[in-house]
Amino acid sequence: MPLLSPDVILKPNRAIRAKYAHRRHIYGAGVGVAVLDTGIQPRTDFFILPGHSQTVNRIQYFQDFVNHVRQPYDDSGHGTHICGKIASATLLASDEYLGIAPACNLIVLKTLDRNGNAPISTFLQALRWLRTHHHIYNVRIVNISIGTNQSFPSFKEDPLLHEVEALWDEGLVVCASAGNNGPKPSSISSPGNSCSIITVGASDDDSPSLQQSFHRSYSGRGPANCATVKPEIVAPGSQIISCSNLPNRYATKTGTSMSTSFVSGAIALLLEQEPYLSNQDVKNRLCQSARRLDLPHFQQGWGLIDIPRLLSDSSVIV
Repeated sequence: MPLLSPDVILKPNRAIRAKYAHRRHIYGAGVGVAVLDTGIQPRTDFFILPGHSQTVNRIQYFQDFVNHVRQPYDDSGHGTHICGKIASATLLASDEYLGIAPACNLIVLKTLDRNGNAPISTFLQALRWLRTHHHIYNVRIVNISIGTNQSFPSFKEDPLLHEVEALWDEGLVVCASAGNNGPKPSSISSPGNSCSIITVGASDDDSPSLQQSFHRSYSGRGPANCATVKPEIVAPGSQIISCSNLPNRYATKTGTSMSTSFVSGAIALLLEQEPYLSNQDVKNRLCQSARRLDLPHFQQGWGLIDIPRLLSDSSVIV
């Protein structure tokens, strides 16, 4: 069966109120989202548009920095899961199968192998490619669900921080996961500990629904060695349903990687509606519109992403 049993389907799309945008036909159309991960498995979810019958390939570009295969593929499933939560246009038994921005375009850079590993040099190569080519594909958002705990003598000597901050300086909205090394203080992994970019934690990392194989309170916590709050924003991350790399299958995964995909998708909705916004404008809107939770400051940052408030340019409840 391609669908998951209803008893394992939680309601993260509902938690961030994604339907508010979809009912208004805001789907992230025309916005390019670069995903640096294990790749993407081409499937129907990425070849359709909401409300349209024609086939449209929204995987605009794929490059494999690991095995140098030309055609899109995913030998892990993690990257396809991330891409699905951002951009899947398939509406099945539950709208939880739908991506947050189901009309956005995907620029997929495979930087991790089938085990989710790769040398930092491979990731740096992809980031530098993106800095040179992002304008060709209208990349507005960079989704990074990758982190390392490798230590450097100082922040200035961390090459990941240097490259993601260079992308931010180019005007791109860079979203990175806080990592799954919580709940210790200062447990955010690099490059999520960058002072410039948007770092995303999980809002539900202590959920009773967590599988026994995943430890509770996993989301990376601040503070980071900078003046800004870290993570800035949180989103659902536990038992998230999305696309599998197996045909017509869906899977659930847990982690701040999943949380980051919700935020990237929500920002694509915002940039369809207001394409003139700068990355700093986007960051400010996230701050102003987040919904405060009953969580510690260095766990939730500004709070839970809330799509109606984000799109309405107001922190009042919509």
